[in-house]
Amino acid sequence: MRIGHRASSETFADFTLSRVPEKIRDSLTDEQYNAIRSSLVARDEASRHSIDIRLSLLLPFRSYYFVFFAGRDRRASTYRLEESRWSVIPLPIRRALHYVISLCASVAILGVIMSVLYKLKSMIGIDIFPGCNIQDLLFLEWSLAGCEQG
Repeated sequence: MRIGHRASSETFADFTLSRVPEKIRDSLTDEQYNAIRSSLVARDEASRHSIDIRLSLLLPFRSYYFVFFAGRDRRASTYRLEESRWSVIPLPIRRALHYVISLCASVAILGVIMSVLYKLKSMIGIDIFPGCNIQDLLFLEWSLAGCEQG
């Protein structure tokens, strides 16, 4: 954090409180308002991330932001709770679910890789099967019989 700039947690706290209707916000005492604001501000050094990168990409018509946090994992209680919930499901079902999800993810990743490689091949101008494009095969035929003989 640079000198003269507020911590993002303070900005978050002020933004959150600004979204409370003015009538309700004005009804709070200073003590209540400050207690709510301080609970929204993360002051605990142990809860801060070792790496906190925040970037903004400003384009002519839109702006985008990118946030990357990294640090030591201190969420053991969350994992224990999640593990206790999963332990209710019988082991064979858990394994089958794991395999199905892994297979789906692998097929999706392989599909993306193959699509990128096909696009690169097309951009370079490599023609493995002359007179035959993948568009000729997809959704119509799944064999090379649909290709023209060149």
